[in-house]
Parts: sequence; C-alpha cells; structure tokens
Amino acid sequence: MKTDSLASWLVVFLLISLCIGCASPSQPTRFYRLDGGIDKLGPVDLTPRPGGVVIGIDAIELAGYLDRPQIIERTSSHRLELYEFEQWAGSLQENLLALIRDRIQQQLSSMQVIAYPWPLGLKPDYELKLVIQRFEQVEGSIELQGLWTLVETDRRRIVLMQQNRLQEPIQGETIEAGVVAASVAASRFSEQIAEQMLQQIDSTEKAR
Repeated sequence: MKTDSLASWLVVFLLISLCIGCASPSQPTRFYRLDGGIDKLGPVDLTPRPGGVVIGIDAIELAGYLDRPQIIERTSSHRLELYEFEQWAGSLQENLLALIRDRIQQQLSSMQVIAYPWPLGLKPDYELKLVIQRFEQVEGSIELQGLWTLVETDRRRIVLMQQNRLQEPIQGETIEAGVVAASVAASRFSEQIAEQMLQQIDSTEKAR
C-alpha cells in the first residue's frame, strides 16, 4: 500500500515539474530594423513638377532564402544559419525599399524619387527595378549583392542594367552590430545606384 502511495506521489511530482517547465518563459525574440541614418528628411512632396524627372522604385524582389523574418548568417559556402530569436521587425522588403528610396532621394535632390505603389496620376519617367540576390553576414562582414535595372517608362526601354556587390565590416560580435553594418551596406549600395543612375539619366535626357 505504501509502495502504491509513493508511486502516486512520484507521478504527481513529475507532472507538476513538467507543468512548471512548460509554463516557464521561453527565450524572448528580439526584433531589428535597418536604419539609413537619416533623422529628418521632412515631408515628401509628391506633386508633379513640370519638367522635373520622376524616378519610381518598384517593389524590391528578395532572393527566396531572404524572404523570411529570421536574420541569416552564412557559416560556409553551402550552409546558412537562421537565428530563430533574432528577427526583422516587419517586412525586410519594405524596410529596404524605404531606406533605399530615402538614400536615393537624398543623393538626387534635383529629382523626385517615389516608392511603389506611387500615387494615382503620378507617372514616373524612369522605373528602378531591384533584385537583392545576397544580403547576409559572412565572416565578420555583411555582403550585399543586387541586380538592378533602370527602365525608361514611356518607351519601356532598358537604359541601364547593373549588378552591384559590396561588403561592410561588422564592428562587434552581436546581432545588433550586424544589423548596423547591414544598414551601412544598404546605404552605400543606394548611393552607388544613385550615382550610376544620375549619369545615365543625364545622358538620356540630353540625347532627346
């Protein structure tokens, strides 16, 4: 009888321990956003400017493996590690689009840069189509690679197609340090695109 009672108490103790273990809080998820370092740009004037060039940035296309909430690190040529508890806040695609638009607008202040979806009645003169092929931590650096195309809207003609690739060293060993470096990499990437677009648009407009 005593043996049965002891066994019953042991079962109850194990069940209580299991419930306590299930109820204990799991590791908290931390969320991150890219920041282009632009504190205040002021309101964006979307009113068409007579004679002014309007550039529309289409929705950014991410490589399939990047289209997920988890932050990614490449640990070898053939292996990626996903950090389940270190995630992007919201959509990485939308975050990148906002950062790139802001940076390009800052570089091309004489032009009007709008992001998809653009307002009804405002038609861009040029459309920038961008595919992010790589955007990950690799051996202490952030590697960013993207293919972009500049299209003359009226003629649906590609006037420039480029692939840009750069690396930005990570100053620190934390995930946040990697996100900071990723923000810098995206900003530099945007500035490169702006510079190349400006040269091409100037050349195209003069040839008209």
